[in-house]
Amino acid sequence: MWTGDWWWDTQVFTRWRGHRPLILASDKTQLSQFQGDKKAWPVYLTLGNISKEIRRRPSAHATVLLGYLPVPKLHCYSDATRSLAGYRIFHYCMGRILASLVEAGKAGVQMVCADGLTRLIFPILAAYVADYPEQCLISCCMENRCPRCTVDPNDRGDPTPSPNRDMPSTLETLDAHERGYEPETFTKDGIRAIYKPFWRDLPHCDIFGCFTPDLLHQLHKGFFKDHIVKWCTDLIGKNELDARFKAMSGYPGLRHFSKGISSVSQWTGTEHREMQRVFLGIIAGAVNEDVLTVVRAALDFIYYAQLQMQTSTTLAALKACLATFHRFKDIFIKYEIRKHFNIPKIHALLHYFASIQALGSNDGYNSESPERLHIDFAKDAFRASNKKDYHEQMALWLQRREAMWQREAYITWLSAQQQTMDEKLSNDPNDPNDLDTNNQTSAHDASSMTRASYHVAKTPPLRGVTISHLIANFAATSFIPALTSFLQQQQSHPLLPNMSDRFDLYKQIIITLPSNTFLGSQIMTDRIRTSPAVPPRGRKAGLPGVFDTALIVDDPIEYRSRGGLAGLRVAQVRVIFLLPEYFGVHPHPLAYVEWFTSLGAPDPQTGMYVINRSTRQHQPNSAIISTARIVRGCHLMGQFGRTIAKGWTTDNILENAKNFYLNPYIHVDTFTTVNIT
Repeated sequence: MWTGDWWWDTQVFTRWRGHRPLILASDKTQLSQFQGDKKAWPVYLTLGNISKEIRRRPSAHATVLLGYLPVPKLHCYSDATRSLAGYRIFHYCMGRILASLVEAGKAGVQMVCADGLTRLIFPILAAYVADYPEQCLISCCMENRCPRCTVDPNDRGDPTPSPNRDMPSTLETLDAHERGYEPETFTKDGIRAIYKPFWRDLPHCDIFGCFTPDLLHQLHKGFFKDHIVKWCTDLIGKNELDARFKAMSGYPGLRHFSKGISSVSQWTGTEHREMQRVFLGIIAGAVNEDVLTVVRAALDFIYYAQLQMQTSTTLAALKACLATFHRFKDIFIKYEIRKHFNIPKIHALLHYFASIQALGSNDGYNSESPERLHIDFAKDAFRASNKKDYHEQMALWLQRREAMWQREAYITWLSAQQQTMDEKLSNDPNDPNDLDTNNQTSAHDASSMTRASYHVAKTPPLRGVTISHLIANFAATSFIPALTSFLQQQQSHPLLPNMSDRFDLYKQIIITLPSNTFLGSQIMTDRIRTSPAVPPRGRKAGLPGVFDTALIVDDPIEYRSRGGLAGLRVAQVRVIFLLPEYFGVHPHPLAYVEWFTSLGAPDPQTGMYVINRSTRQHQPNSAIISTARIVRGCHLMGQFGRTIAKGWTTDNILENAKNFYLNPYIHVDTFTTVNIT
């Protein structure tokens, strides 16, 4: 968060003294299951100077529960006044919870920091994580209005920005309305009559600028699932769309919608993201060029918006994607799928740029984090109660849990301190017996710093496999010619293979991907499987063979100099094996692969590379390569055409399809590799 403009702008108000940006989150959740209507409304607090990688981990306990807001039914009010009463109760309770921030934000408060020193700290509300209805509740506006700007409700489909809401003018309008006047802006801006909003007296706070993008509800569920998918379903038809999802090729970790998507009744953020990974390949060929352009722009926007690091390049690409979407979106009106685009979630996309520039990347404020916290701070606590007067019991139960967490953290810290002290005592320079130990430790540390780019099983699970078995079950039809060519390139007078040779095989290889600055410090891996078909046995159904595709270094010089996909080529990995010692020593396992054609220019409509199988004399173009040349796994999607061919399934699509799309949306890491580097 400290990379955003808000941090620097606020330091001017606090005269460069210590300020702590507060991040609030609130979300109503259901407590009772199957029956009952018990609900809770937790309010969470975390700090912006804590790294977002830590804030996102519930086990780090970097977010605390401030309290529970009441969830009254308000039956004593009429239908016309019940909603306004609920608004006022919310703001009154939030004002009580945050009352201490008013004086602390103005004059500061003495706090003991992590280094043990006492400093004058100014806690200031910087961000508020909430879904769209709650943002309207907080900003005191009607739910058919934007909580951040004063756009007319009939112009929300227009990409032209509107003036942002302003706290002083909003408070002035509320004060005038409370005195009995009817200011024009009260009705024009859709303001609700909450005369004492909780943020009225908070210092250095712009509540309208505190609202952060909601990746889960705005992008994955709203923009993509509720709109893009629905519009394309109306164009293509449910049956055709389901058939395409059923026939989508597999990939490690990719969900296969074996029954299509029309029969799924309950969706989560995980399913939305799984659909996004293959959706452009699903609709390609079934819709015209303009629809494909709109969907591609929408998917690109979603992928750019969820990057963990934003640059001027990615923000420019984000703006370009949204501009492209608005330029071509009227195609859905032409096909009578939509009559207008006055949709709140689409309008909210205009505010992503300002939010990223002010508060940092969106992944630090995703509403999935507070929804995950509901388990620890609401649902588990409710289950521990007797379901009567449960709020008091939940609070007491959480106090005891927090005491246990603090004790556990203290013991962990104390153990680490004791271990450090023991190491210092054991490294006495006057101890002559310690010299050999130091040398051994240094050698071990030096060797541990070198990490291989791949990992295979310690012992090959398939041993002594014949070449006949490789041809029959792994479809390695050119194994002997490929291995002969490989050995001749490695040695001047090699021992050549024949049908009597046997090999030890691996079922998979784990590739460690290069670090990606757009995805933080996490270590990512790809799994490439080479598993033959398993025949049915008794009542147990058989399993189809799985042979994944990968990107392999074809031109090392170009790959090292340009990076990205330069110098890489797609191949299907059929066999991963150890070279028997009598053929010579090779430092890495080998792989039998079947090449696809080289990557040319991307398809102008989809932006994806189109490739097909490479052949040589009407046979698959195959080769033996070192596994050290495998850079990453990749996902190929068959071109379905206008309608999908009968008989195509997820198990045979790689064999039956003629042309394939190289899927950049299979992972955000692949997306950045293809589009940014």
